[in-house]
Amino acid sequence: MNVGVILLYDNPISPHNPKQTTTHFQESLSKILPQFYPLAGRYIKKDHSVDCNDSGAEFVEAQVVDDDVTLSDVILASKREVKLLNDYFLPPKFHQVDESPTDPLLSIRITRFKCGGLVVSVSVSHRIFDASSVGTFLAVWSNANKNPGMVGSIKIRPSFDTPPEFFPGNYISRGDSIKTCWDPNIVVKRFSFHKEAITSLRSKLRLPENSRVRVVCAVIADAMIGVDRAKHSGKSRACLIAQAVNMRGRTFPPLPKHSCRNWLILSPTRCMIPNTVVGNNNNNIQELVDVLGDGLEKTVADCAEIFSPTGRDVKSIIMEPLVNVRGKSMGGEVNVFAFSDWSKFGFYEADFGWGKPVGAGIGAFSRPNIIVLMDSKEGGGLEAWVHLNRNDMPYFEKDDQIKLFAT
Repeated sequence: MNVGVILLYDNPISPHNPKQTTTHFQESLSKILPQFYPLAGRYIKKDHSVDCNDSGAEFVEAQVVDDDVTLSDVILASKREVKLLNDYFLPPKFHQVDESPTDPLLSIRITRFKCGGLVVSVSVSHRIFDASSVGTFLAVWSNANKNPGMVGSIKIRPSFDTPPEFFPGNYISRGDSIKTCWDPNIVVKRFSFHKEAITSLRSKLRLPENSRVRVVCAVIADAMIGVDRAKHSGKSRACLIAQAVNMRGRTFPPLPKHSCRNWLILSPTRCMIPNTVVGNNNNNIQELVDVLGDGLEKTVADCAEIFSPTGRDVKSIIMEPLVNVRGKSMGGEVNVFAFSDWSKFGFYEADFGWGKPVGAGIGAFSRPNIIVLMDSKEGGGLEAWVHLNRNDMPYFEKDDQIKLFAT
């Protein structure tokens, strides 16, 4: 499984020499890749480790040949459905990465439009990198591309200085199956929550200073509960909400901000919206804000123990929530869905020398009931990429709060 980011740029290419842009990309990549040396290696599946053998990354250049297809067309078409972005701009083996010992851990694809537009996609094996690490990689690479003579003075420095026993592969269930193909029954759509909508939502809560991420997660969680209720004859089931928590800055001693590994821990929270309060959206959202906040606080406290010699066993801290969520999801008796917050990873700040992206997207996950949050291009808002079974998406889109606050 990969973690992927797609960035769209308007008119960065000189129509007289488009190859110059691609060559510039390759040169800057070759300069910074040694800082991210595991990405040039290969994953050893039987050992759950990376052989840092300098085999290199995959770099693909593509050209849109149709004169009538412009970057604006792609931005318009991808506003709601992510499949177009994934089909055309991610590597063909996006969901099959590191299944073979020769598979690259880092794949980059540069797609040029005849109008001058450009799409940069980066995908990395999720076994070794999380979205925060991809954000660090893009920040370093874009800086190097923009300032080719100042690579050595780039302030952002990736760090891999953590004990080998904390390599994420050591905490992955060795019998776990990872989907290596796209499920056509899954649909992924983007829902935009503008700054003004989030301000309005906050004003309805007891504590208006709640973070925008928590408020938007609560609205989406309420809609997800409504989807499950509609599928079960109007009855509310118990649900388990998993939040992916970035461990950086939350351990003691703290991990470096730009520590590059899969530093995630799941925060699972059980909740139940009684049938008696169905339709009381403000109360539901307030309750979900509280539940999500309480669950996050507990997980953050657990993070502080991970490096402590007197704390709990690190494997239990990382693995127990994962096993809990996976078991409930596979059991089918509980409504399970998960949030992953990418809004602080700077994807809309990646300036390769011709300005910031005019659009961004994600590499879709091959499982339903996942919601990825990204910052908005304008700032202050959020983009939610919602993964659902195809038959469930109409229920979600009809939710009153989604129709009111999302576009």
